[in-house]
Amino acid sequence: MDAAFRRYTEDCPDAVMVTDRKGRIVHVNPACERLTGYACAELVGRSPAVLKSGTHEADFYRQLWATLLAGGEFRAVFCNRKKSGERYYEEKIIRPLHAASGAVTGYVSFGRDVTERARELDKLEHAATHDSLTDLPNRRLFLDRLGQALRHAARRAEEFTVVILDLDEFRETNSAFGHLGGDAVLQAVAGRTGSCVREADTVARIGGDEFGLILSGTGKAAAAAVLEKIVAANSVPVDFEGDSVQVTVSAGACAYPSCASTEHDLLKVADLRMYEAKRSGGNRYVL
Repeated sequence: MDAAFRRYTEDCPDAVMVTDRKGRIVHVNPACERLTGYACAELVGRSPAVLKSGTHEADFYRQLWATLLAGGEFRAVFCNRKKSGERYYEEKIIRPLHAASGAVTGYVSFGRDVTERARELDKLEHAATHDSLTDLPNRRLFLDRLGQALRHAARRAEEFTVVILDLDEFRETNSAFGHLGGDAVLQAVAGRTGSCVREADTVARIGGDEFGLILSGTGKAAAAAVLEKIVAANSVPVDFEGDSVQVTVSAGACAYPSCASTEHDLLKVADLRMYEAKRSGGNRYVL
């Protein structure tokens, strides 16, 4: 590496990393050492992959190399991992280094720590897509995930089930125990319902006392077993300031593709079945 360039990097406030043509690290500057927690000697000879956090998909790195090998400059925010294991966000520019002949001799990256900015953006995004009371996905995120579930299921010829769940006599609960009591019930139902499903499933609050569920890879028979658990879990009274608040729920479900095959129809049928469950006395599901 050119001695003058090396001296320049020593005083550069950006985190600078230089690699050879094969992507092996040949130099990092003091700013990069401070950012990553690694000393230069610990990184030289290794691949920048040592900093990977697992956040980015393989397509991200394919695009990076396709851009660099075409002679271009790659710009992105990387979520990497420090030596300590802590994740950090780095706004990075990577470009090829050329010899006087024009041949590529390696690559250089200049990065700036944008971790705080990224965290603030994450908070804003979370607030825009989640319910503030229960911290569940809101209607916007629920519909987005429903669209994703439809595309995924259609592509892979898989099943999934949409559920609309509503609290029985919730207006009376609010009247008897006030809005704080009602909030306690909503939080309890959110937690209980979430404990009955898998991590791959979605439980969202899509209205005042209405919840939407997406049960991934679940047909009618498997959905019935989940709904049995959900109805039973939500029939246990909720304790609120020493009072026992009676709670039950009604749920309607519609399986893709046997019941309906569009977003509109899945939601419509699930909603109609939820009201059918209510008319039958509540504390039950209709599938």
